[in-house]
Amino acid sequence: MIAPSKRWLLAPIIAALLTTAVLAIEFPISLPDSEHLIMADGITDTETESAFQCSVFEQSGEAIDNNGHIDVLVWNIYKQNKDDWQAELTKLLKGKQLGLLQEVSFTDEFRTWLYQLDWVGQQVKAFESFDVSAGVFNITQVYPIRACAQLDAEPWIQIPKSALFATYPLSNGEVLAVGNLHGINFTIGTKAYSKQLKLLASKLERHNGPVIVGGDFNTWSDARLEQLAKIMSSANLKEVQFEPDQRTEFMGGHMLDHIYYRGLDLKTAEAPTSDASDHNPMLASFSITEVKR
Repeated sequence: MIAPSKRWLLAPIIAALLTTAVLAIEFPISLPDSEHLIMADGITDTETESAFQCSVFEQSGEAIDNNGHIDVLVWNIYKQNKDDWQAELTKLLKGKQLGLLQEVSFTDEFRTWLYQLDWVGQQVKAFESFDVSAGVFNITQVYPIRACAQLDAEPWIQIPKSALFATYPLSNGEVLAVGNLHGINFTIGTKAYSKQLKLLASKLERHNGPVIVGGDFNTWSDARLEQLAKIMSSANLKEVQFEPDQRTEFMGGHMLDHIYYRGLDLKTAEAPTSDASDHNPMLASFSITEVKR
């Protein structure tokens, strides 16, 4: 007989295997053989896909901040499965300089929405189904300096989770590093999960300048929360505290979504409720500091 504590740990694994079996029958999934970065340019209505792990953008130059302010949305949008996702996403992104989205299905509908609002986006392709890519997605109104894709396979189901590391110019002459991550979910223990976090955190730690990292970290256990806190702390990152805090909870009240930062002043942060996804969004407002010459 399996002990109750072990059954609790096995529950997400069993659910994942059942879900994968159903998806494999109903939705054929194609997995990339290497990191792929999709660039969606709403300014020029163009789209490119690169099989390189990192891409450098010649169009970069305009600062991402607005007079020293950076307002951020971080949100898992549940593959746009709710009918009101467009209206809600448009509302939440109003006045924002940076959007970090997880579980984006890059459908024709999403593409049309992005281009109509003149946003610039980059997606790391985790997988593809019916010629529609899915993965994390950065949205800004300026081009990044550099963007790098990261893929980490779920140990049990082998479908990758994606992360994106990107850098953007700031008006004070510094460079902002941004991490967008969808955490590995279905594991017993934290070995694969920690490896994914450390790979992204190592890029953030080496960056000489301000940092923002956010996403759906799938921190549904104390062990995962402890690993996340330890790894982010090692990169000198501080966690954002929200007021009000309505972040999505799972398995005994564990928060799944987080934002961390370094080298910026946090002004406000809130996590309101939303019916447009199975996750609630996170909003944070930062200001940059003057660089002494």
